Amino acid sequence: MRNRLTPSIRFAGFTGNWEKRKLGEGTIKIGDGLHGTPKYSTNGNIAFINGNNLVNGKIMINNQTKYVTSDQQSQDDKKLNENTILMSINGTIGNLAWYNGEKVMLGKSAAYIEVSSFDKKFMYQLLQTSNIKSYFLNNLTGTTIKNLGLKTIRETPTFVPKINEQKRIGQFFNQLDDMIALHQQELTTLKQTKQGFLQKMFPKEGESVPEVRFPGFTGTWKEHKLGEILKINSGRDYKHLQLGNIPVYGTGGYMLSVNDKLSDEDAIGIGRKGTINNPQLLKAPFWTVDTLFYMTTKEKNDLLFCYALANKINWKKYDESTGVPSLSKSSIDNISVSIPVLAEQHKIGILFKLLDDAIALHERELDALKETKKAFLQKMFV
Repeated sequence: MRNRLTPSIRFAGFTGNWEKRKLGEGTIKIGDGLHGTPKYSTNGNIAFINGNNLVNGKIMINNQTKYVTSDQQSQDDKKLNENTILMSINGTIGNLAWYNGEKVMLGKSAAYIEVSSFDKKFMYQLLQTSNIKSYFLNNLTGTTIKNLGLKTIRETPTFVPKINEQKRIGQFFNQLDDMIALHQQELTTLKQTKQGFLQKMFPKEGESVPEVRFPGFTGTWKEHKLGEILKINSGRDYKHLQLGNIPVYGTGGYMLSVNDKLSDEDAIGIGRKGTINNPQLLKAPFWTVDTLFYMTTKEKNDLLFCYALANKINWKKYDESTGVPSLSKSSIDNISVSIPVLAEQHKIGILFKLLDDAIALHERELDALKETKKAFLQKMFV
């Protein structure tokens, strides 16, 4: 039995208990899309979407999205409006997006919720609270593919305040979402900038100079085998070691810390098996597991440049497996690369280190904002 009927954190001026309501009481209609396959058309301009198209509050159209003509749309599709929230209800449960006038036709894994007596921004945040999510997950149907029924959504119990308090809460979280979206866009821009520099500051295939270069550097880059500039070292099992302060890295990054090390020299980690396309910059001392090679620089080569170079290489091209992706020392050794003189390597390495640091900072700030929102969702709802 639930006793707390007021939130832990509340805007000044609001008092009294929140009222127990069902989600459906705050809506005009809750429905879903087509239970079947529409007739696709190369001339259509209506995007056929499902729950996987609902990402971070927006309808995401991609190159896999198929289109239909307007006569395929149901009347419900055509009546979607600014008070409509879309939610994934099949497979992935609970992804949300605002409807903003997009020309879409809904599939069965996308539900629409047209908000009426609840404030729509409040409702959008309410659907993200842990209590609502838990109720949804505890009332799914299906075995292999889980489904959230429309009746379950309508009858979901919750607590809501008066409309003025709803509006204040909805506005507050809307501003927080805008901040998160801004940081996400800045992070995306930084990553795109890095990819652009990787394309322009390394020679294209068949060429010996890059398109963009620091002033003062001329002459061609020299072709080498990767094994001529990097030494590929094998990782080892760590389970015989005790806990300590030496980090252990796997293909997914940091795992734990132990009391011994494999290397006293900074290195580049690259997957031997499993995830083979995720280079890591490893600060010594460290240990790597047997599925992660660590590559140290040979004489007269810059580690930060080599790390940028590792981010440029298409590692999947050198996959030797027919199942789980894998790389061998010999395949890595024989990858052809072009490199400049040490001074130019150093300049390029520093540039990409600055970009990586900026990306890491934005990722931390974004994670902190998301955690802040999560905490407020816990404390500002009943």
